[in-house]
Amino acid sequence: MEQTSYSTEEILELVKECGTGNEKALQKFFDHYSQDIYNFPIRVFHLTEDDASDYYIYAFERLKSGKRFKSFVGKSSFKTWFFSVLRNLLIDWQRTKREVKTQSVSKVNKEGKEYSTIEDEPDKRADALAHALDVSDQFQSVLSTIKMENRIVFKLSFVYYLHLDPEELVYIAEKTSRPEEEIRSEILSLREELSNREEENLKMEDKITSLYLNILDLKEQKKQKAQGDSVEAQYYKERLDHALAKKYEQRKKLIEKKQKGHFLVRTPYREIARILGISEGGVSVTLLRVLEKIQKKMHSVAGES
Repeated sequence: MEQTSYSTEEILELVKECGTGNEKALQKFFDHYSQDIYNFPIRVFHLTEDDASDYYIYAFERLKSGKRFKSFVGKSSFKTWFFSVLRNLLIDWQRTKREVKTQSVSKVNKEGKEYSTIEDEPDKRADALAHALDVSDQFQSVLSTIKMENRIVFKLSFVYYLHLDPEELVYIAEKTSRPEEEIRSEILSLREELSNREEENLKMEDKITSLYLNILDLKEQKKQKAQGDSVEAQYYKERLDHALAKKYEQRKKLIEKKQKGHFLVRTPYREIARILGISEGGVSVTLLRVLEKIQKKMHSVAGES
């Protein structure tokens, strides 16, 4: 999605400035990415241009303050992060459209006060983001307690998401008797190769979202066409129920794969073994031990909090 007129470093700096609410930076960002925002629902989910225009306005209103940019901390590529933001906004926009169509204008809370079903319901995403940042900080803290040689194996396994510290690069260079710059260059090349896998993962994420939108559409059709006892209504009900069951099953399988970590970009053991000059078996055993330690320590930290 990034265009060649900006380097990676310039994009990172621009996003950082947007996170502070800097108006000039935000204007610069939208000048550069407005077409990408508009094209996203057309290219990924094949929506109409009219829908894309409505979505663009919705996305712009939610991005223009710059607050969402604070969630980008550079642990994944900007493209990965931006795709995720646009995908989540698209889901929110589609859900809001359907709420406007199908829900009553107001509800009554526990105190008997009437409120809007869309505008005044509490948005729990800020709390969820805060929790995610807390967990991320806890993870980094726990990871720092793992001894360096094992920590390096773990970081290399997930090098698409994690960065090696200067002292870790020095350790690898000394252990393998190779120049530090050579190690750094190998890791950068490896990141570029792994980015192709991330593209495939993004397609799977988009497939999950697309199936979700399909389910919403089928449910809407069922409300409109499958009511009553007429032959036509029963025909539509049977056909739409079958289509819904199929979409639910497809989405369930993809979500199960995601939950099992199949959408994570992991470095092949052979690449880690080559960089560190150890056996693939050694990589496997070390990684299992590190994962066990991290899980135990994270569980312990969660219990304390």
